[in-house]
Amino acid sequence: MSLEHVLCGLRIDTGTTTVCTDCDRELTECDPVTVRLHQNRQDAQWHLAACYCLSCAPTSLEGLPPTLGTQLLCEGRIGITQDCRPQQTWAVLVSPTIIETSRRTHVTYHATQEVLE
Repeated sequence: MSLEHVLCGLRIDTGTTTVCTDCDRELTECDPVTVRLHQNRQDAQWHLAACYCLSCAPTSLEGLPPTLGTQLLCEGRIGITQDCRPQQTWAVLVSPTIIETSRRTHVTYHATQEVLE
C-alpha cells in the first residue's frame, strides 16, 4: 500500500471548511491544499501540522518550523466525509501527492484519524 493511499481521507478539520495556516483564507471542498504532516518516532500515526492554500503553499520543508519526528509535505484537495449516525461532517485530504519527506529511511504508512472536539 502506498503512502498516498494511506493519507487519502486524512482528517484536516472538524467542520466542512478549514483555514490556511499562513493567511487565514477559508478553504472549502475541492480547494487545492498543501499539508505538512509529522510522525513521531514512537508513533505510527501521521499528524497534521499545517494546511496551506495554493498561494501560501511551500514547495519544500526547508525553512518551515520544525516538528517532532519525520516531516512530510503533501499536496491534494479538500474533500468532505460524513458519518450519518452521529450526523457529523468533516474535511479530509483527497488525491494526495507526496512532495517531500524529511527522512526517507523510516516511514510508517498509517494515517491518523483523530477525533477533534
